[in-house]
Amino acid sequence: MERSQLNLRISDQLGKHIDAKRIELAKTMGNIPSRSDVLRLALAKYLELDLSLTEQDRRRSLQKE
Repeated sequence: MERSQLNLRISDQLGKHIDAKRIELAKTMGNIPSRSDVLRLALAKYLELDLSLTEQDRRRSLQKE
């Protein structure tokens, strides 16, 4: 599947909030999710979509093989 990359500029404060959420999610996910993972989760909730199959981070998928 071909994927597009989105370049998103954020403030330092927003970056700190995203990183705090990463640490919080690590407790239930078993690993620290990437910033991209956190943004995908937020977008899925906001857009009311299930992105679990189409928007997985391929880097993590490739490491499991």
